[in-house]
Amino acid sequence: MLYKDVEVLNSKKHKGFKLKEVKSFEEFKPLNSCVALVSEFREACKFYPIVFMNTPEGFMPVFLLGVERNVFIDENGRWTKDYYIPAFVRRFPFILVEDKNSGNGGERKLFVGVDRRFLVKDGEGKELFNEEGKETEFLKSAARFLSAYDKDYQLTVEFASELQRLNLLQGMEATVKKGNDKTVVIKNLFVVDEVRLSKLNKEQVFDLFKKGFMGAVYAHLISLANFSKLA
Repeated sequence: MLYKDVEVLNSKKHKGFKLKEVKSFEEFKPLNSCVALVSEFREACKFYPIVFMNTPEGFMPVFLLGVERNVFIDENGRWTKDYYIPAFVRRFPFILVEDKNSGNGGERKLFVGVDRRFLVKDGEGKELFNEEGKETEFLKSAARFLSAYDKDYQLTVEFASELQRLNLLQGMEATVKKGNDKTVVIKNLFVVDEVRLSKLNKEQVFDLFKKGFMGAVYAHLISLANFSKLA
């Protein structure tokens, strides 16, 4: 699990605490996929395969980062130079925590949380609250990023649901050639069926364009040329 111990931030408890800088992507080495936000498709399709997985919450697009582990992180914990780094990764160690009692017909209540392993009293780090207990610009910036992430996530869920409603997703298996002539098959993946896509009527196509989803569909299809990078 990426987040080991999440703690919701508040000024009374965390005034005087700092957040240690995440200097390595070592935490993400075991990760072979992560959530792909629809707003990221255009840039990320140049680097990673973007596919869909059928989760308990429904279909969700993901970036494939490897077969057994993340192949884009080297032995020193560095991400491949000049490669796009997913928002899922960049938000760490922050995360939004939702009040489980909210959202039932009302407004969702979201709070900024952090993996407490990165909270420190002494030593180097970024201040979270100032002397008056107000949020620092650093924390405000993190909160804005998390809010934008959540908004994009909700749009991504809508995007995937729309593709499913239009019956555009089909199952596929990907074959990746590893070193020493080893071949690995990745199963339970879903991609947009181009034949079904071509058979949509004008109203359905216009609706996808109107919602801003058609560009993401083509970015997803372009990204499928990146499977060889997982070797």
